[in-house]
Order: sequence, then structure tokens, then C-alpha cells
Amino acid sequence: MLKHLSLIKDRFNRARNIAADIDTPEKKRQFNQQHFSVAAKRYDLATRAMSLGRDRSWKKQLIATLPQGGTPNCLDLATGSGDLAFLLAQAYPTGKVIGLDLTTEMLQLAKERNNYHHLDFICADMAITGMAAGSFDIITGSYALRNAADLGAILNEIQRLLKPGGHAAFLDFSKPVSLAAQKGQFLLLKSWCGLWGLLLHGDPGIHAYIADSLKQFPDRNNLHLLIGESGLDLIASRRFYAGMLELSLVRKSG
Repeated sequence: MLKHLSLIKDRFNRARNIAADIDTPEKKRQFNQQHFSVAAKRYDLATRAMSLGRDRSWKKQLIATLPQGGTPNCLDLATGSGDLAFLLAQAYPTGKVIGLDLTTEMLQLAKERNNYHHLDFICADMAITGMAAGSFDIITGSYALRNAADLGAILNEIQRLLKPGGHAAFLDFSKPVSLAAQKGQFLLLKSWCGLWGLLLHGDPGIHAYIADSLKQFPDRNNLHLLIGESGLDLIASRRFYAGMLELSLVRKSG
């Protein structure tokens, strides 16, 4: 028993030091590949648990904010196991959808679940997609911006990939402006998400990472400024989960 408790304590101590593993773009990119490779098999269960079952509803609301109908070319960034890409495929049955992710283990799950002929999955860095400029009418990302190794680079890539008049929608954790609120949010997410990392993987760091990644993320006001500086117009936003998450809709001027 003492040995088991010591092991849990050691894992919680390692979870406290995640910030040092993601403090540069290259380190964060490598961390994400390793992290999501381990998290892949139980990622969907963890997301449902940590959101108290609300994650799918939020993603459906993201889809509802997008232009309806037509035959758009769509790109889902950091697609993971593909749940948002599948919702895009349902919403645009005559369009074309691509789900992109850096982690092969995540993509394997998405490919195994894919029943849509107009949906494909590819492995690539979302900041360096290699795709032609102006290729997409719609770009989405759930928990994508916060996981970007270089936020400025991914915002620039989104702006480059969108057609003039194209839309992008993002769902992610939202960092408050107040320093006191930031500290409270960090402690809450570190403990709540760490608990689910421990229960599902035996390692609190697997999901306690969310708190550390948000700590390095700009607060919601500065995020909105960065979006504007990249050449995208924020046209709507909505918060969920007592303000801890935000759904943002942006458009490229055309």
C-alpha cells in the first residue's frame, strides 16, 4: 500500500512540472505527440467526463454557428478522434471535409470510425499544413488553438487557408483577464483534470496538462486581439461551463 501511495505521489509531483515540458514551440510539439499518443484510447471518455457530458452539445453548437447549406470545403484542425469532423460531414453532405491531426494514434481511431465518403483524415502539423492558400470555406478546431505549438503561426495559417469571406469556429478553454480568476481556474483544472488522468490512465499529468497549456495561453481579451492581428474578424463569441470555455466564430474579410 505504501509503495502504491508513493507511486501516486510521484506521478502528481511530475504533473506539477508539465509547464517546463511545453515552454518552447518545439518542446510543446513533441510533448503533444507523446501526450495524445497515450491519451488516444480513452480520450473521448475523458472529454465527456471532464465536461460532465456537455462536450458533444458544445460541438453541435459550434456547427450551428457556421453558414448553413452549400458545398463548402471544410478543414478540422487537431481533429483527434474525429468527432467534430463527423459533425461537419453530417452538416455538409455534399461538401468536402478533411480532418487533420499530428498524432497517428488519434487518426487511427478517427479512420476506423469514419463512414463518410466525403471525409478524409491526414497527418500533418496544423501550423504547416502544406495546403494551397484559399483552399477552405470553413475551418474548425475544438481544443486546437490552445494546443498549438505556436499560436501566432497557426492563426496565420488559418488566415492563409481560408477563402475570402470564409469562416472559422473554435471551441476551447478560455482564460479570464483577472489574475485572481486565472489562479482559481488553474487550481480547479489542475485538480479536476488531474483526477481524471489518474482514474483513466494512472497518471494525473495526462489531463492536468490542460491547466498548464491554458496558463501559457493568452487571456480571452488578448486572444481576440491576436485573432484580429492575424487578419481575421471576430464576429461572435459565447462562453460555456461558467465561462471556462469559449466558442468563437471568425471570418476572413473578402
